[in-house]
Amino acid sequence: MTAVPREDGLLRRTLLNLGWLLAGKGVGAVLSLIYLGLAVRTLKSHGFGQFTLVFGTAQAIAAVVSFQTWQIIIRYGVNHVATHNKGALARLAGFCIGLDVGGAVAGCFVAWGGVTLLAPLLGWPDGLSHAALAFCFVMLLSVRSTAVGLLRLHDRFGVGAMADAVTPIARFIGALAAVMWDRTVTGFLLAWAVADIITAIAYWTCTVRVMPRALPWAELRQGWRAPLENPGIWRFAWLTNLNSIIGTGCNNMVVIVVGIATGAADAGHYRLAYQLSQALVRVSEMFSRAVLPELARAHASQALDSIRMLLRKSTGLAIGATLVLALALAAFGRPVLQLVAGHASLVAFPLLVALGIAASLDLIGVSFEPALIATGHAGQALKVRVARTCVLFAALALLIPHAGIKGAAWSMLISSAVGLALSGMTVWRAVATSKHAAIPPSGAASSPTDPA
Repeated sequence: MTAVPREDGLLRRTLLNLGWLLAGKGVGAVLSLIYLGLAVRTLKSHGFGQFTLVFGTAQAIAAVVSFQTWQIIIRYGVNHVATHNKGALARLAGFCIGLDVGGAVAGCFVAWGGVTLLAPLLGWPDGLSHAALAFCFVMLLSVRSTAVGLLRLHDRFGVGAMADAVTPIARFIGALAAVMWDRTVTGFLLAWAVADIITAIAYWTCTVRVMPRALPWAELRQGWRAPLENPGIWRFAWLTNLNSIIGTGCNNMVVIVVGIATGAADAGHYRLAYQLSQALVRVSEMFSRAVLPELARAHASQALDSIRMLLRKSTGLAIGATLVLALALAAFGRPVLQLVAGHASLVAFPLLVALGIAASLDLIGVSFEPALIATGHAGQALKVRVARTCVLFAALALLIPHAGIKGAAWSMLISSAVGLALSGMTVWRAVATSKHAAIPPSGAASSPTDPA
């Protein structure tokens, strides 16, 4: 780890990691189209809209209390792996598990207040409100982010892909069960909840088998020592939490805003278009997760030229992939939409086009935020997210009253364009200034006086 990594090796490992992630997601992509279609056709527009609003509420709350501990594990664990300090890595894992569990418990209280507040606004009856609250509890308590980080830290992306594939498989089986025995919103919520529990069990089982003696209980219990051994970890944790709130949380809040402003049926149409457009975003998310460990390793070894090379090549690959995926959306978007959800769902096609373009813009900047996080500039990534989120909600306030649900899709497109421009300028400036920055051997996050 003290040697500068070969530049071609960085990109090759990133693409290999991406291949494993896409292998797991490839199964999920096919199955997700099937179980999404089952949900839409079974619940119809209003029922699917209610299901969407419950699911979006749970995801938004989870984002609010999430510390994205998989990023913390990679950011600080890479140095412990390099120095073969298993004790420090185990204590770091214990600290992250504590964050996961503490956030989940706090999230349960947030969920109780959120569901109580939103139920009358969204027209949920008592039965659905209770089901929504139970669903939120399950999603929050099925913690696995630390396990995800440990697998990626040790380059076990293949094992992680197998664990990740559990979610779509379990949802597919659960959707079939709901269609046969409980064709209600509650039935589908139960299927999704069980899938989350099984996925969490799968991830932790894989982690324990990959690292059978690397996480002794005695060291895990000493997780409180991790902030002393990893200076800056609390600041990094809070920044990733704010990133999660502003990113994932706000994206799901858009669905809730649509539901309040225009009704459950429109929320369902928006979610359907958004879900299909995520075929593009999933590629960007997978590349982001695959590239972060390699950027962290390059940063730890002061291989700044390698970081710049990886940014250039990954951005070039992303632009090429964006063109291909955008053409695929234009050619197959309407037929896929009709195949999945029926002729009545074609009303969502204009939304799919706008959200697909937004996803394409996000894909172009796929490596920008991981580069900022890996090089200790998580604060800059947060500023970009804050800016694009402000643009998003300003556009929603202006466009939804005049354009309805289409205004929500256009708002996402405008936000993505602003985010791409800002993140591009920020990451190149951050990498350029890193040339003169002294990075502590411990791999600590930037101090309050750093550019972040």
